[in-house]
Amino acid sequence: MTRTDLAGYLRARWAAPRVRAAAAAVVILVAVLAAAAATDPSGLLAPVGGRGLPLLGTGGVYRWAPLVVGLPVLLAGVAVPAFLIAGYARARWVFAGTWIAVIGAGACATAATGLASALPMLGPHLSAGAALTYALSTCGFAAVKFILVGPLAAAGAALAARFGPRPVPGAGSGAAESYPVASAAAVMAVVTGLAAIGPAAHWWLGGPVGYSFAGFVVAPTAANGVFGFLAGVAVFLAVFAAAVRLAPPRPPRAGPLTASVTVGLASVVAGLGLGVVGAVVAAMPWSNRLDGAGADQWWLATSLISVATGAGYGAVVGLIGAVVVAAGWRLRSRFVPVAAIGVLVLALAPVIGASAPAGPPAVEAVPASGGMEYLRVHPAPAGGGLATIGDVTGRQVILRGVNVNQLVDYHLRDPAVPATRPPADGDFAQMAAMGFNVIRLGMSWSRLEPRRGTFDESYLGQIRAAVAGAKAHGIYTVLDMHEDAWGNALARPSEECGGGTTPTTGWDGAPAWATITDGTAHCQFMARDLAPAVATAFGNFYTDRDGIQGELVRTWAFVARAFAGEPAVAGYDLLNEPGIGANPPISSGLLLGRYYDAAITAIREAERAAGGHTHLVFFEPSVLWSGLGFDAAPAPGFTDDRQLVFAPHPYSESISMDQGLGLTIASIERNLATSARAARAYRAALWFGEWGWFGDPAVDGAKVWRLGAAQDRLGAGGAFWVWRQGCGSPETGADATTSGNLVAVDCRTGASTPPPAGFARPLSRAFPRALPGRLESLISGQDGGLRIAAAAPDDPANCLVDIWVPGDTMPRLTTTGVTGPSPERVAGGWRVTGCARGAYTVTAAP
Repeated sequence: MTRTDLAGYLRARWAAPRVRAAAAAVVILVAVLAAAAATDPSGLLAPVGGRGLPLLGTGGVYRWAPLVVGLPVLLAGVAVPAFLIAGYARARWVFAGTWIAVIGAGACATAATGLASALPMLGPHLSAGAALTYALSTCGFAAVKFILVGPLAAAGAALAARFGPRPVPGAGSGAAESYPVASAAAVMAVVTGLAAIGPAAHWWLGGPVGYSFAGFVVAPTAANGVFGFLAGVAVFLAVFAAAVRLAPPRPPRAGPLTASVTVGLASVVAGLGLGVVGAVVAAMPWSNRLDGAGADQWWLATSLISVATGAGYGAVVGLIGAVVVAAGWRLRSRFVPVAAIGVLVLALAPVIGASAPAGPPAVEAVPASGGMEYLRVHPAPAGGGLATIGDVTGRQVILRGVNVNQLVDYHLRDPAVPATRPPADGDFAQMAAMGFNVIRLGMSWSRLEPRRGTFDESYLGQIRAAVAGAKAHGIYTVLDMHEDAWGNALARPSEECGGGTTPTTGWDGAPAWATITDGTAHCQFMARDLAPAVATAFGNFYTDRDGIQGELVRTWAFVARAFAGEPAVAGYDLLNEPGIGANPPISSGLLLGRYYDAAITAIREAERAAGGHTHLVFFEPSVLWSGLGFDAAPAPGFTDDRQLVFAPHPYSESISMDQGLGLTIASIERNLATSARAARAYRAALWFGEWGWFGDPAVDGAKVWRLGAAQDRLGAGGAFWVWRQGCGSPETGADATTSGNLVAVDCRTGASTPPPAGFARPLSRAFPRALPGRLESLISGQDGGLRIAAAAPDDPANCLVDIWVPGDTMPRLTTTGVTGPSPERVAGGWRVTGCARGAYTVTAAP
């Protein structure tokens, strides 16, 4: 072929509107993705990458999968529909079709990228089915981003199809034909029904975002009940049929590819419609109401989650439907048998239902030992409710206390100013005098394993001493593998940053040898965790780069072996506020769950080898939950272990990210209620591992009372942040004169100030530390009084009820079902004990 012939061929091809439309859509889409990747400082909003995150790397699949796997899927998923539609439809249809294609292709590309990133981690702690299900069910969050990106590519495709050279007329003439709506709907009825008992079984309820769907849900999933399932199917199929009917007529003799694209795009539209309906239902006052809650904009979260879930569902189901249509193209006229199968599948789906993770098995209670008892998870009652923390004698135990960060290895802004002061007996005595019966003790991987493969026995000795000091005052310890923004090795105070970002200051957590950032920028945006270097470090951890995740798992085995026989250790908090990683929510949900399962397995093996006891395992959602009050969490069923405690950090109305924008997405009460729904999905107990306020106690104390009341309604405990913080801590400003939070430290003299009344009073409120049976209601008044109702067996293994009441005045007791109620004066208040059997109540009036 001569140069002239080649030029003529290219001109002829360019004359085709479909070629111009597809090319324009692809070019504009690539340009938009590149611009977003170059400008988004957080990496959360850009569909691919973010500023300071290289678009391609060799450190692991997750680094190159977005470009090598995701981008081709995205571009092909946009180019093919644009090419086909522009060949026979007007510009407005090219615009609409391309926009829809961008949304659907974005979801599918994200699912493909996430699955590719997870494949190297498949094994005993992550199955292929779990990885695929998670990738599909969370891909809609990317689709929401592409809703905003789509119009640009769509406009380019429409303009390119309308203007420019035209092909020679005469080809492809004939009467256009509409796509048979009944056939398409019949196919999608079958696909929708099968998906409801398969991959979409936990798409809405019981999945990574299932906690956000309260009350009636319009969703085609077998976990939704017959009415909700049928309503979801009806909405989806109705919008789908309308989209197919409104689609432009097909050219004569159109092949299966055109029909498949029609089905796929119509399904994306139907998924979006389903999401919008779900968002509207969730925003209704009767659905969104939460008695006693503060005002919030929770509808923002539910709308985002609902639309994202619907969009991802539509894209995935549409892809399946498109494949079915293409495969059965020759049988397209025989839709009646297909429709019959669809009706049968839809009828059976809600009956078959969906499985849920099993709760902890009931274990026979043992007699009291006379000392601190080992703790375990008591299953939720048969009629529903929450699993609870209890002890081996059958009593429910409420753990209420404070975080202790005095063994955390923080980055030092000034080596001459210490970040912490080691805990002393006086600290524990003061905690006990506030009624606390638990501490969440932060410990650092960087101190436990300062050199790879070498554990520091002296640091373990400091942890042992803290556990023993707390135990001497009747206080349990939750051992917390603490980290903030990955680790102190990330500090780059001299980093050159711009565009609203600042150099990373360095915090605590991982050792330097486990900090792999691959040259990404050490510049944070809005929050310490939104820095490319932090995301990369977590991405390498989640994918076990160079075996670093395996080292933290071994570290947990080292710790568990040391405390296997210690009942004063309540359990192990596997990782504080885990980062989102480089490809959330795959990294911050699926792979986080994989790490949790690996760590739990190692802990259990270490406990068995040491001849010890099974301790509780506390696990958290990602740091975004702390910042927003919601996130895509690890899917229920990520582990078979049932001694689980869901331990989120409810910072709503405190330091959550929305407060800086003048919003309250989740009120205090909403956050706790949402957390409780998540705990129920996990069949786990609930404990709020970290929360607090950092302003004026005289003002913020009212919010502490509110959170305490919400905790009491749930019968759950938690730990306030933080007991005593050094002036050299990264959390303390360089110019601060004092450092808090409960015990303030004078940065000039080092003197300590007792906890302020605004915080101390609500934190020291009356509560049952342990009680036989199960708590049914708990009301703790601001006057120091208390009323509880509970139910125990008629002959419990341990009938001792143990109640804390603050104040100097002996409480006036009124009881039913309790023999020998007796108040005993202790430091800071009173310990009320007695023997409770059957249904019982206790009222303590000041």
